[in-house]
Amino acid sequence: MAMNPIASSEAKHWGTLGTILWGLAIGVVFLVLQTIVLVGFAIRGSTQLSEQQREGLWGAVQYNGTAFSIATFVSGLGCVLLLLGIIKLKRGSVIREYLALNAAAVRTLGMWLGILAVFLALSDALTVALGRPVVPEVMTQLYASTRPVWLMWVALVVAAPIWEETFFRGFLFKGFSSGPLGPIGAIIAIAILWAAIHVQYDLYGIATVFFQGLLQGAARVTTRSLTVPVLMHAEANIVAGIETALLLHPVG
Repeated sequence: MAMNPIASSEAKHWGTLGTILWGLAIGVVFLVLQTIVLVGFAIRGSTQLSEQQREGLWGAVQYNGTAFSIATFVSGLGCVLLLLGIIKLKRGSVIREYLALNAAAVRTLGMWLGILAVFLALSDALTVALGRPVVPEVMTQLYASTRPVWLMWVALVVAAPIWEETFFRGFLFKGFSSGPLGPIGAIIAIAILWAAIHVQYDLYGIATVFFQGLLQGAARVTTRSLTVPVLMHAEANIVAGIETALLLHPVG
């Protein structure tokens, strides 16, 4: 009896429920790894301090750029490896296909990077028009406290884009888009989830992340490549890093 090609295709990836459950597990591991790194920094600096001083130190270490950068490396690497293992647990899965690890044409990539550049320019213009700071305070705190500063750049441009896009517009998108949500619903749902994790920003900043997520999701669907949203994410973080550096160290 011939095998149903649709059923065969569905067997190669986790469905919506499996994706949600595995996604929650990965999220817990991510938080645990981040907490371990931050606690390590807090303990290292808490020698011979009072309990009250230690509490203040824990609050400060959460906005320490060096701790943030290392936590990003550790949690990102650990969770990507875990995610790859979870994908392989699904019999018949192919990591390259599952995560859409496909090359994109240079012209296509350039178009999407250009679209994002326009979005970022318009977003900054709106932010200025509303009398809001272009660079969030948390960003200046993290950047100014990173030693050496290249740790922050690697975290922003390499570690964060690879980990977040692999999880959100790679793993989650595959499971969500194949279920009742479909591709469009998956783009919206994942943009909401992605924005929601950026709790370091206020509602305006979270809304901006949401719309950027919609754009990166559209790129993922249109190009059928995770490479494009990863590079778009990196582009946005490069712009944010440059704006922060210029604010802290004006030229001229």
